Amino acid sequence: MVKNRCYDADCDKDNCHNPEHYNYICFDPNCDEIKCNDSDHYDKQLLRDYQKNTDLSVYDHGEEIDYDEDVDISLCGCPDCADDHDHDHDHHHDHSHDHHEHDEDDSCSDESCSCHDHDEHDHHDHDDVDISLCGCPDCADDGHEHGHGDEELLAEGKPLIANRPIQIIVSSGILFVLGHVFEWLSFSPAVVTIIYMLGALIAGYEIAVLAYNSLVKRHTVGPAMLMCVACVASFIIGHPEEGAAVTFLYYIAEFLEDYAEHRAKRSIKSLVEIAPETARVKLNDSEELRNVDDVDIGEIVIVKPGDKVPLDGEVVLGSSSINQSSITGESVPVLKETGDEVFSGTVNEDGYLEIAVTKKAKDSVISKIVTLVKRSQLNRSETESLVEKVAKYYTPIMMVAAICVALIPSFVFGQNLVDWVYKALSLLVISCPCAFLISTPVGMVSAITSATKNGVLIKGSTYVEEMRDVKAVIFDKTGTLTEGKLILSDVEVLDENFSKEDIIRIAASLENQSSHPIAQAIVNYATVNGIKFSEINDFKNVPGKGIVANIGEEQYYAANESLIEDGSFEVSRDEINRYSAEGKTIVFIGNSKNVLAIITVSDKIRPNAHEVISDLKEQGVQTIMLTGDNKLAAKSVASEIGMDYVYSNLMPEDKLNILDTIRNKFGDVAMVGDGINDAPALARANIGIAMGAAGSDVAIETADVALMQDDISKLPYLFTLSRKTMGIIKQNITVAIAVKLLCVILAILGIITLMMSVGFGDLGLTMLVILNSFRIGMVKDPLF
Repeated sequence: MVKNRCYDADCDKDNCHNPEHYNYICFDPNCDEIKCNDSDHYDKQLLRDYQKNTDLSVYDHGEEIDYDEDVDISLCGCPDCADDHDHDHDHHHDHSHDHHEHDEDDSCSDESCSCHDHDEHDHHDHDDVDISLCGCPDCADDGHEHGHGDEELLAEGKPLIANRPIQIIVSSGILFVLGHVFEWLSFSPAVVTIIYMLGALIAGYEIAVLAYNSLVKRHTVGPAMLMCVACVASFIIGHPEEGAAVTFLYYIAEFLEDYAEHRAKRSIKSLVEIAPETARVKLNDSEELRNVDDVDIGEIVIVKPGDKVPLDGEVVLGSSSINQSSITGESVPVLKETGDEVFSGTVNEDGYLEIAVTKKAKDSVISKIVTLVKRSQLNRSETESLVEKVAKYYTPIMMVAAICVALIPSFVFGQNLVDWVYKALSLLVISCPCAFLISTPVGMVSAITSATKNGVLIKGSTYVEEMRDVKAVIFDKTGTLTEGKLILSDVEVLDENFSKEDIIRIAASLENQSSHPIAQAIVNYATVNGIKFSEINDFKNVPGKGIVANIGEEQYYAANESLIEDGSFEVSRDEINRYSAEGKTIVFIGNSKNVLAIITVSDKIRPNAHEVISDLKEQGVQTIMLTGDNKLAAKSVASEIGMDYVYSNLMPEDKLNILDTIRNKFGDVAMVGDGINDAPALARANIGIAMGAAGSDVAIETADVALMQDDISKLPYLFTLSRKTMGIIKQNITVAIAVKLLCVILAILGIITLMMSVGFGDLGLTMLVILNSFRIGMVKDPLF
């Protein structure tokens, strides 16, 4: 058999440049033709030169994650949000965070750290979630929530009116209305002004504190200072009702912003609360209730019906249905029996289980999910960074414009000073950038937390944004498009000196040293049928080709076509084609003289694979399948699923080459694999997507997006979520800019009042942006 240079198993040319054998996708990075017919472009040297002369490290984004690191979340990411915790935000995406340090006995030296409220400060405690949606200087204050301090914004179990922010809004609102009533009833102007002043003081006290901290501590002028100036100036020029309205409406706007942040915190804290705090540990014939952090690896924990699994482990006794929706997003219970893996936070529905602990609490899957969701805020999208840069200049420009509006018409053209100062005050309150700043991060947080609850772990808002731009998705066949549970199908003996049992013994003895799914299928067949293995030596694994080893004095191999291509062995091409057409993978068993037998293994295509691929194609995404199988077997599977392109006869290193080729031809590429064998390709792709990540630490760390369940059905949801999120964020930004500009024009023309400027330009806009972003959480899986 002759060695193939292309991806066609039937081609015997040593240096094939036939476009059809390459799916008509050439290697020339400068060729714009999707279906290229120029045979000169199929010289692989073109790709090698491109890879040699191009810095492809920009695409490599794998990272080692320190799960012991205490991660604080700050969605704004700007310098203004460097608060008293000394968080060091870098706008160049270096994300270097100088967190407060703990000494060796794990006692925290930071007085503001919530760990002082506990007897222990351990890594299992993820409650200290610090989220700041807005990047303005005022939002960099201690405790942030605009004066609420450590008090919860809206305490659970309390009547709404019992919460301090609501009391401030209600009391200030009553005084604001009362002032208008007294004014209508012709009360003394002094009395009316006092009523308005009381309302302004109640709502404006916390705003004034923010303004003071911004000016004195950080030497910046924030929106709170502008509101204070507008309020005081309104009283001075004889518009007390406007001054009261400014503080009242601005306080409501800031409350809504705090509420959005509160929801974001609760979304992440709800993940923390999935895992129970205690575990029943079995001690001989009794049991002991312990904190999960005190349970060691190897100890046995008891899980009764209705209880949550306290720690990751392996079932050693009993069987039960486990609801894994908290990890995988799949609500259908999964039967777990002896030897099966279970995860912390999942629910035991109906049986008694004893579980051997395999991971400490801080290393559990749910603990890592929480850490990664918190770390996801460090990988900020380009849109967020752009919005922050624009907002950085927006407020100063508006302040200069307000000064010009107040002074130029009056001193240059002799216009009424009070009238133009009033219009300038409207510009000041419009200059508050908060609604514009939260337009992006509130949407990103909603998308990431919603995806996590649906079993999709997205490791940064940058990946939410990039998913929208993906033009092609590359799938590894085994374990991704197929179930990865290979079974031995056929054994065709070609040498009459060997029996079927002899062939299985030779094959299983060779494959017993390998972890490849094909090897496991052969070994399992031999084990089930009671066939004993022979002792081997001089074992050699040839990547992408097969195995060679000695049994006794004779050398044997178990290989695919590529290992025997250069030999003089004669194998019936009709036999190979017959099995390949059925989608079966062929393994040749032979010795130094002959091919002794053909063994085939088969893998079941995932039931929803065709539906997933169809949905992706409807969304305009190209689909590509990679496999080490020969062309006919690969074509059979690809045709049944409906793939656009298929590459066969691949060596491991070919995956990176094809990924670069596809990216040059179509644009941004996503790679879907198991996160272990495909780690280099996942890291090189624009978006690396790992499947079945709940059972694999490597998959969680390698991929940008992890599908916690071993199921590709979440891919259409992922694309839909990305496009919906970016669409809503685009709406938020567009509306914020349009409303601000409209208010500026109307304010200068004197059409809107100061009260209307705050009501529409800040409060109304903030409410609109937040409510619109909440729609992201309602995105449904298009397949269900």
